[in-house]
Amino acid sequence: MKKVLKIAGGLILAIAIILVALLILLAAYQYRPAELLEIDLPAGWQDSPQLSADGEYSLLSWSIGYGSRNSSSDYFMEGGNGVRGRSRKTVSENLEGIYAEIAKHDPDLILLQAIDHQSKRSYNYKQDEILGQALGLGVYTPNHKAFIPKPWPALGRTNSGLAAFSKVKVTSAVRQQLPDNYSWLEGMYSIRHCLEILRLPVEDRDAELVLINLDLKTYADDAQNLANQMKVFYEIIKAERDQGNYVIAGGDFGQTLLPFSELSYQSENPNWQPGQFDKGAIPEGFKLLTGDPDIATGRLNDKPYDPDSADMICFLTDAFIVSEGIEIKSCETFDLAFEFSDHNPLLLKFSLGRH
Repeated sequence: MKKVLKIAGGLILAIAIILVALLILLAAYQYRPAELLEIDLPAGWQDSPQLSADGEYSLLSWSIGYGSRNSSSDYFMEGGNGVRGRSRKTVSENLEGIYAEIAKHDPDLILLQAIDHQSKRSYNYKQDEILGQALGLGVYTPNHKAFIPKPWPALGRTNSGLAAFSKVKVTSAVRQQLPDNYSWLEGMYSIRHCLEILRLPVEDRDAELVLINLDLKTYADDAQNLANQMKVFYEIIKAERDQGNYVIAGGDFGQTLLPFSELSYQSENPNWQPGQFDKGAIPEGFKLLTGDPDIATGRLNDKPYDPDSADMICFLTDAFIVSEGIEIKSCETFDLAFEFSDHNPLLLKFSLGRH
């Protein structure tokens, strides 16, 4: 009996030590950003040309799936089994494909979401730097720096976020933290949603173009948290509009932008379901721009992509919100069949009209 109690006691002590060690690890990697952080700008932007009020420009937005997701991937948080990218080669090939697709359109401005910087799940590629060498001057803003303790083996060390690139002059970039209400434990490893806000001066105008990069996707079933984040986002863009600035915000809103009944593809599922975007809450003077709604912008990673499968689940969650006064030439979604990411890219063409 004493031997059994001794063994049981040893097991309890070992489990306690492991749990304490895990908590220490989570705390050590926990990201505690300030509400507002200045982002260092590359020196080259000082000599870049300014936006012209008479020019036509293009803006590409794309959630690139950490360079680890493509048409053949699945993911444990969405009903699949995958944890990391299938291989280091897979991540490399995805990044090459992402760059090639962006280069094909040669956009003036680029907003990327779900981009990793030396994360275990994507084989420690510094994706922001790799793509930056090819795409030009840009900034990276983390929104998920943590040790993720699940599943087993654990996802581990993660550094992920938003990246923006510009061929024209940028004078300021900041990281604006959005509100969240995580529990004490969840707060140690969950994504810290934020806005990446860039300011681009307009030639011969007092106004600026305020360019906002966002990724609001979450697996937490918390509609109030998302509502609070949207409230802050709307307050920010309204304040910029009231100051006479142009505003374009783009990225993954983490919400279905049209009711499921209006989509031509199946979007309801038991594993991850986005909330319904409230168009009525958009502030006056702004409009939502999506590409062709018959082209999904994202897919569920419960299994590899099969466009002919009747139970394939896709979403419309990526878009732009644009202030009035900006003249929209086109807004297009490119159907890549999720070859390099679990999202499809969007391209907005615009010019700056007069307020």
